[in-house]
Amino acid sequence: MATAWALVFALLLVLRVAHQWSERSSERPLDWLRLGAVVLLVLLVVAAALARRAPLVGGIVLRVEQAAVFVAITRLLGLGAQPDPGRAEQLLIALLGVHAVGAIVVSDDVSTGSQSWRTGLWALAISFGVLTATLFPR
Repeated sequence: MATAWALVFALLLVLRVAHQWSERSSERPLDWLRLGAVVLLVLLVVAAALARRAPLVGGIVLRVEQAAVFVAITRLLGLGAQPDPGRAEQLLIALLGVHAVGAIVVSDDVSTGSQSWRTGLWALAISFGVLTATLFPR
């Protein structure tokens, strides 16, 4: 399951970067998304670092990540108030969704505090760091 998740995430990430470079991004300001992504990245790294000593923190951060992704996706879609998102934004929405699925798997299917759970937290933190890097202009 983790390998399939990683492959889907990597493929979507490559497509996002390719489309982001090939087309003009939406002119909508994404400062809210950049700030939120950096804050969430810091929370994921702290949760992964504290996973052995304070597994409850990791569980809470994973739930916060899932809620934040839901808010980001609905805001990116604009719920009809904005024009349709471009291909790069559509891929960003897909990436956020795949990342949320990874967070759900780690938080629900792996026993809290186990080695695989801690590894999952680090994988989520690293993958979210790479995703966050795509949000900043080149």
